[in-house]
Amino acid sequence: MLLDITVVFPYYNENKTIKTTLDLISRQSKMPREVIFVNSTSSDKTSETIDNWIRENQNNYQTKFLNIFEGSNTPSSSKNIGIKNCTSSWVAFMDCGLLFELNWIESQWNYIQDKKVEIVSGQVYLEGIGSIDQAAVAQTYGYKKRMPCIPSTLVKKSIFEKTGMFIENRRAGYDIAWPLLLKKLGIKRSINPSVIVKYNGINIANKISFLLYKRINYTRATVGLKYHFSPYYYLLILLLIFTFIGLFPTSIIQLLYVYILSRGYLIPIKKSNGLEMFRDNPYLIIWLPIVGIALDFGGTIGFLLGFFKYHLNARYLNK
Repeated sequence: MLLDITVVFPYYNENKTIKTTLDLISRQSKMPREVIFVNSTSSDKTSETIDNWIRENQNNYQTKFLNIFEGSNTPSSSKNIGIKNCTSSWVAFMDCGLLFELNWIESQWNYIQDKKVEIVSGQVYLEGIGSIDQAAVAQTYGYKKRMPCIPSTLVKKSIFEKTGMFIENRRAGYDIAWPLLLKKLGIKRSINPSVIVKYNGINIANKISFLLYKRINYTRATVGLKYHFSPYYYLLILLLIFTFIGLFPTSIIQLLYVYILSRGYLIPIKKSNGLEMFRDNPYLIIWLPIVGIALDFGGTIGFLLGFFKYHLNARYLNK
C-alpha cells in the first residue's frame, strides 16, 4: 500500500550522487505515492541520469517517479514547484547528496500518526571530511552534532495555505525563514530524533576559497528575512568593535588575542560539546582559527552585500 505522500527532491549538478539517491528512495520500507525530482537549472547530466532511471525502472514500482523543470534555479523555488505539482495530502522533502535510512518515510509517517502532528522533521548529523571541512562544521553547527533540518521533513500540504510557500529565488535562507514563520504563527514543528540524515561527502567545504564563496552567498541571502535579525546584530557587533579600536587603539593587540582564542577555540569547543574533535583530528588545532577567520571575513562581506542590496531594492520599490 502506497502512503499518501509526495517526496520532493530539488537538485543541481548531483550526477556523482544521484544514483545513490535513486537507490535509497526506491527501496524505502514504505513507498510514497509519488516522487518528484525538480531540476534547479542543473548543468551536468543529473537530469539525463534521472530520466534514464525512470524509463528503465518505472514499471517496477507503483510509485510514480517524475523529473520536471520549470525554470527554477534555487532550492526553495524548486521545492515550491514540487509542492504545486504534488497530488498527495502530505509532502516530504529530501536533498540529493544526503544519505537517509531505508525506513525514513515509514518512520516519519508513524510519528505523525502516533503524535497527531502536522509537521515533523528529522536531524542532520554533521562531522565533516578532512581538516577544513571538520573545522567548518565545528565552527558553525558543532562537530558530531545533530541539527533539525528541512530535508527529512514530512508536512501536511495544507500547512502551506497558512504559511505561504518557501521564499523564492534565494540560494539560501529559506531553511531559516520557514521555521521562524512557523514559530511566529504558532504552528508546532516536531522533531523525530530517530530520523538522521548525513552528507554523502563534504559537509560544508574542503577548501578555504570554496568556504569563503559559500559563506558570502549564504549570509548575503539571509539579509532581509522576516523575523531574522542576526545579520543586524552581527553588523552592530562589528561596528562596536571598530568603535572600540578607534577609541582605544593601543588595545588592538589584546583584542586580537581575545578574538583568536574565542573564535579559534572557545566557540567551536562549546558548539561541539567538548574536545573529542581534537582526539579525532589533532590538526584541527591549526585549522580552527584559520577557518573561523575565513567564516567571519566571508560573513562580513556577505552581510554587507546583502544589506546594501536589500535596502537599495527597498528604496527603489518605495519610489
